[in-house]
Amino acid sequence: MSHENIKKQFKLRDRIFRAHSIDGNIRIAAIKNSNTSKTAQNKHNLDFVSATLLSKLLSGASLIASFLKGEERIILETEGNGHITRLYAEALQVGEVRGFVVSDNNYNAESIQDWRDVLGIGLMKVRKIIYNKAEPVEGLVPLQKGDISTDLAFYFTQSEQIPTAVRLDVSIDDNGKIEHSGGIIIQALPGADENDLEMIYKNIEKMDNITDYYKKGLMPDDIINEIIPFKYEIISNTQIDFYCRCSLDHFKSKILTLGVGEIRDMQDKGQNELVCQYCNSKYYLEDEDFQGLYNELTAMKN
Repeated sequence: MSHENIKKQFKLRDRIFRAHSIDGNIRIAAIKNSNTSKTAQNKHNLDFVSATLLSKLLSGASLIASFLKGEERIILETEGNGHITRLYAEALQVGEVRGFVVSDNNYNAESIQDWRDVLGIGLMKVRKIIYNKAEPVEGLVPLQKGDISTDLAFYFTQSEQIPTAVRLDVSIDDNGKIEHSGGIIIQALPGADENDLEMIYKNIEKMDNITDYYKKGLMPDDIINEIIPFKYEIISNTQIDFYCRCSLDHFKSKILTLGVGEIRDMQDKGQNELVCQYCNSKYYLEDEDFQGLYNELTAMKN
């Protein structure tokens, strides 16, 4: 493969770039996750409103996860009284992300005029599963605008007392399908210069939509260069994929907790389809699978 083809393939991949100021007082992460968001929309068969909000939540989760270590993960979740009652995204520092939407299915996406009505009045929950912590680290704040960007910035300022700028953008084509998706998060750590922060906020406000940069073939590091007015260092770039670790064996382990009676009832009623909530993948139990479950339960009793 030629150098140009390798470069082209690199630009097509979803990636997240992480950087920090030379003095280490400001940290930055920028993401391009267009293909990841398209995959999520297709897997869950989402309209453009649901797809846009899930895409932003997936972006936010991946951006925050980039500041974690290894298999540590972040879970972002919204619950409200709007048309979409629940949004969920889960991301690992290694680049895996998955998520889903729960809606009332009674709204017309084309008729939405105020995005705040989509999520309604509700809460955003942030959970971090990190090393050496027996329980997740959790924070909970009221939804502000229901646009995810403002809600995440409010969470960090309110719950973690970290001044944070968040910009998450999604572009949709004429058929209601995601074209591009991306975002950036910038956090001021102790010792950060207030003048630097003020310039960053001004640059974010005046910049074009992040998706416009991706339409031109640019990458997340170009976004960082556009916004950051001082010297910084790119410290990592990681591939991002919509990825779920579900499997038939995983479902079987869950079914074993039901007991013989309930499992036999499932088989008698032909309830053999198993659907993953996170990625909408479908698995099917065959007669030999049911028999294997019976055998395993019998062995557990002996």
